[in-house]
Amino acid sequence: MKVFLLAGQSNLAGRASGAEAGAPTGESAIRMDDVCSFASDVMAPHRSKGWVPLGVSPAHEGIVGPHFGPEIGFGRGLVEAKPHEPWAFIKHGRGATNLAEDWHPEATTGKQLYRDFIKQVRSALARLEATGESGEIEALIWCQGESDSTRCEWAEVYEQNLRRLFAATRADLNCATMPILLVLTGDGKADAESVRQAQRNVASTDSRVTLVDADDLTLLDHVHYDAPSQLKLGHRLAGTYLREGRAE
Repeated sequence: MKVFLLAGQSNLAGRASGAEAGAPTGESAIRMDDVCSFASDVMAPHRSKGWVPLGVSPAHEGIVGPHFGPEIGFGRGLVEAKPHEPWAFIKHGRGATNLAEDWHPEATTGKQLYRDFIKQVRSALARLEATGESGEIEALIWCQGESDSTRCEWAEVYEQNLRRLFAATRADLNCATMPILLVLTGDGKADAESVRQAQRNVASTDSRVTLVDADDLTLLDHVHYDAPSQLKLGHRLAGTYLREGRAE
């Protein structure tokens, strides 16, 4: 089973309405283990009941209806290109969270999202093995940065923190050469350009990190991608992975 990790804040969790996802095109054959929260329930996230078929996420505390992020378009893109491959997604989307504190790998107080994410990945992979299957991590998709662009002191250390996050994830999951698809943060916040440049710097100096541009995507509010854009972003991520982001 080829396993993809998807992590980040609200654009990874996805605010797009499930009613706009369109008809399934085979992606339900993909399995997903999902953790999701938005601002009001970040400490008590929704968790799927283990592995479930990939599809629109259900309504839960903090969001009024079914919703989706880039995973639907990503799954469709993979299935269209390689319909017989066994795929699985482990998704951890936590809205309104920052890298400086919330996702910091060494955090011992606060939300400690990195620890929760790594625990989820290990648990999900163990459940695959318990059924007689094996899971191999193919890549990480990281879609986050808006929160860090709201405070100058967070934006200034984003590059350092991003390098730390990627190194810790590779080490803790024993995937030293794991490819990473890094979605370029939008430019709508005060210190967004500092975060965006940090992301460019990381991608330009790590041959296993590929920057995925999202500047042409449209929004449903001031920061969140609308449904057509989430589908487009997912397909773009799939195309990027299939062209250049595969594991060695």
